[in-house]
Amino acid sequence: MLETDHVLAATGYRVRLDALDFLSPELRAQLAHTGGFPRLDLGLQSSVPGLYFTGIQAAATFGPLLRFTCGTEFAAPRLAGAVAQRTASG
Repeated sequence: MLETDHVLAATGYRVRLDALDFLSPELRAQLAHTGGFPRLDLGLQSSVPGLYFTGIQAAATFGPLLRFTCGTEFAAPRLAGAVAQRTASG
């Protein structure tokens, strides 16, 4: 048996926008990014209007909590508010 106060699980996964092949190369080329991560505003929107990122892609802007399911409590209301505001403004 092993006793510990902390456990760190690191996958070594690197965010690479160019690997998101479900986005067209033209769209990916429009994304402002830093170190492979998209630059996001407070509503999780990228530099391409109407394109939002959550999860690990949002971790560089909002911190490592976004890498995990528990980060949805932080991300969901911000994303929903941003999308609702965008929809309301037409």
